[in-house]
Formats: sequence, structure tokens, C-alpha cells
Amino acid sequence: MWKKKPYCIKCKKDTLSINFDLLCPFCGSIQNIDPIQGPEKSKIKISNIWSFSPFLPSLEKVYTLSEGNTPILLINNISSLKGLKLKLEFRNPTGSFRDRASSLIASYLSSSSISKLVCSSSGSLGISLSAYSALAGLELTNIVPSNLELSKIEQMKVYGSKVVEHGSTTEEAIEKGRELQKGGVFFASSDNILTVEGQKTIGLEIAHLSETIENIIIPKGSGSLFYSIYRGFEDALASGWIEKIPSFYAVSLKQEDLDFYAESLKIPTPQTLSQKIGDILLKTKGKEIEIEGEKMIDQALLLAKKEGLFIEPASASVVVAANQLLENEGINVDSTVALLSGSGLNALNIFASKLRGIKKAVWGLSEKSTTKFEILDLISRKKANHGYAIWKALGKRKSLQSIYQHLNELEEKNLISSKIKGKNKKYYSITRKGIDAYSKMRELIDFL
Repeated sequence: MWKKKPYCIKCKKDTLSINFDLLCPFCGSIQNIDPIQGPEKSKIKISNIWSFSPFLPSLEKVYTLSEGNTPILLINNISSLKGLKLKLEFRNPTGSFRDRASSLIASYLSSSSISKLVCSSSGSLGISLSAYSALAGLELTNIVPSNLELSKIEQMKVYGSKVVEHGSTTEEAIEKGRELQKGGVFFASSDNILTVEGQKTIGLEIAHLSETIENIIIPKGSGSLFYSIYRGFEDALASGWIEKIPSFYAVSLKQEDLDFYAESLKIPTPQTLSQKIGDILLKTKGKEIEIEGEKMIDQALLLAKKEGLFIEPASASVVVAANQLLENEGINVDSTVALLSGSGLNALNIFASKLRGIKKAVWGLSEKSTTKFEILDLISRKKANHGYAIWKALGKRKSLQSIYQHLNELEEKNLISSKIKGKNKKYYSITRKGIDAYSKMRELIDFL
């Protein structure tokens, strides 16, 4: 089934009979697949990821929604970045690069007569697997953190997958998912060998271009996407498609209150995978770029208004990084590819919040009620816990004084409580009554 079988780079053990984790269950090192030498570039005619079947496991059944073969467009109207190549991964069937992984996972499981799987993710992988599980007739259970955006949960349900909320972080959802990995149930996560092998087709597609690419800018996230694309370039190099692998740049988010703009960028990278990413950055003469959260949403809006591209904030992180690299490193944008990973449709509430001055209330409630709900949402999700941070998180669209007024009213209703810390700064937490009110509001929104 495998062209070259995965093995642990440290203890050399074959672990596929145990699980498909990217990290070895015995020693925690990276599970590696040696570069695959495929056919000449001229022999490959790209229509979807399965055009790269010489680099993928050989399977009896293939389930595809024509994922892959995503276009590369040049920035034309933003003068500072004119000529930058944008790989439009949000043009995949469910709006993200995860469809490449889902097609391979669904096909692999069906070919292996496995009918049940569990997925834990921050949204995109769960949505994608829901669609491909429907196509392949698989029974999928999505384990998601309880604070996941309702729009993402509803997309999973639309495709017929079961959704179970657990914990308040993606890490807690992943831990729960692993517990359910028994009795022939497959566990799918971003840190999975099949996920990496499906996503490496992004690297193969970019390497298939005739012109030379000098730089690749990729959201770091958990690290699996970054590693996946490098795997694709390894195969392309082994096949003689390219003379060298371009410089890789990993984009991460600075520690700040605005991390909810891109939760996928805040998923911790396992230590051994982080070390591998460091090795890749060093080997390719790239680097990690830290950016500010608020710049992402501003850049996403600029791309929509100037280039007609509607992407989620996490996707815009690579364009912010491209600006920084142009200013600080003097990179050649004409030979640089930035990966736009996900659709703005998965972040409508964030954009609505930013544009509140010209848009209706997010939840269809009164402006006053909506603001209070959003404040409860931020506090309950531990995304902001003092007045100034909440004001920033809501896009500074109202006066700081009005935010404190809302906080006082919520505290008077015993929906939140406060403690004085440091230099007389009030920090807020949600009460049991507040949790009940917030949960009922979410149920009402879900119902509507």
C-alpha cells in the first residue's frame, strides 16, 4: 500500500500497526517517510491530488471532491506586494487545505475496511473530514472544544457527522479523541502520517511550476502543514523536478489578547516536531516570523477590498509576514509563494465584529444585547479578562467607557465577578449563573 513505509527516525520501529501518529508512540520522535522518486515532471498532468498517485499510497478505492490543483494568483493592486504569488488553498471543496488530507484518509480507511473514525480539531479538519466521510460512507465523530465557533460546528453537522463538545481547548479535545481510539476506530488529527502525506501535495504542486520559487511562507500552527509542504518538496527534489528546496518561513502569532483571531496559529507544536521545523528553517536558510494578531484581520480585509480574496485571519498571517520580510530581509516577492490556507466564511463573526459600524449585529440581537453576549463569550473562553483587553478584542468599535458600563451591568446581575490584581486592575471571570446564561444563549443561537 505504501511506496515507502513510515518509520521512526530515532528508534527505527514500524508503528503503523499501533497508530498513525506523526510522533512515534515508543520514543516520541518524528515518524519519517524517505523521499519518493516519482516520474518526470512532464509526465504529471494535475487535475486533483490523485494526479500525484506515484507519491501516495496505492489504494483500491479513491474518494475525491476534486481537491487540490488550487490556483496561484499574483497580487496586483497592493503596490507594496505587487507580484507576490498567493497559493489559494481556500479554493478547496470545503474551504481549506485540509481537504487534501481528508481525501487520503477517507480513501485509506475505505480501502482498509475501516468504517468508523474520530477527529479532534480546531475546526477545519473536522469540517473537511465530515464532507469526505459523507462521500465515503464513513461514521465520523468530531470531538471539539466547547468554545469552538458555532458556524464551524454547524458545518460539521450539515454533513451528518456527530459532534461532541469536550474541554475548552483543542488539546483537551485531542486527548479525548485519543481515548476513543479503540475497537477499530481510527483517530484523525492534524499530527497524523496520512494528514501529512495528503497535504504534501501542496509542495508537489508548487514545485511543479516551471519558474523558480525562492521562498515559501506558511502558517506554522501545530507544525504539520509546514512539515507536509517540506515533504512534498523532498519528493520533488528526489524526482529531479527542482534543483534545490526554497527557503521556508514559518509564521506564528505573538502572545497577546487577540489570539482568538486565529486559534489555529496558537495550537502548541510538539517538541520533536518543533525541533524538526527548526532544522528545516536552518537547512533552507529560512526563519520563523512572529506577527501581531490585529494586523492579520486588517490585511485580510485589505485583500478582500483590493484583490477580491476573502480569507480567514490566519490565512492573512502570511501576507503580514511577507510585508515584514520585504522590509527587513529584502526578499524578492516575484519568486515568493504565500499560502492562503482557509476561507473567510469560517470567520464571519470576527469580520462582522470588526465591521460593526456598517454591519448588523452578529447574532441578530439588539446592539446592546449582542455586546453583552460577546463580552460573556470572551470571558468564558478566557480570550480577554480585563476591560482594556475586552475593548481591543471587540475591535475598539465602542468607547472604552461603554465597555466598562457593560461589565458593571453584568457584574450587578451576578453573571461575572471581578478581582483586583496588580495596580488596581480589575480582572473578570464568569460565574455559574453567567455560564448558564451563556449556554442558554448558545442553545438559542443554535436553534435559530
